[in-house]
Amino acid sequence: MPIVGFHLEKTLAERTKKLQKGMKATHNITITSIQNEDIEMGKSTKKPGLKFSFEYEVDYQPNIGKVSIEGSVLYLDDEKTVKAILDNWKKNKNVNQEVTAQVLNTAIVRCTIKALNMAQEVNLPPHMPIPTVTPRGREQDYIG
Repeated sequence: MPIVGFHLEKTLAERTKKLQKGMKATHNITITSIQNEDIEMGKSTKKPGLKFSFEYEVDYQPNIGKVSIEGSVLYLDDEKTVKAILDNWKKNKNVNQEVTAQVLNTAIVRCTIKALNMAQEVNLPPHMPIPTVTPRGREQDYIG
């Protein structure tokens, strides 16, 4: 079923040292919790849904800086599926791969764009390659 909402709750970008040659940026996303969330579909209709809370982090090593984003994704499905997902999470801290992919892909797309902007604001390089134009016959010398 569909993703019906995305919310940011906390954003942080900091640079703690000067940029260095050979530094690396790694990124990670984790589902931190899943909660029941009835979703209003008009004035008098509510549908069963789930609120997936997550943490997205970009870490610039060696200890140069980081970008951290916390937020949530709202997921809508039928009552039986919502209950099964929530029960499995409470029991095993696990969610089926199809739902996980939908939720995490939504968060990754939104957070990657936000993280690129936040990193730029504190003069950290992009954590992923940005497309650039290179004249023919020259090697690309992109730093980032």
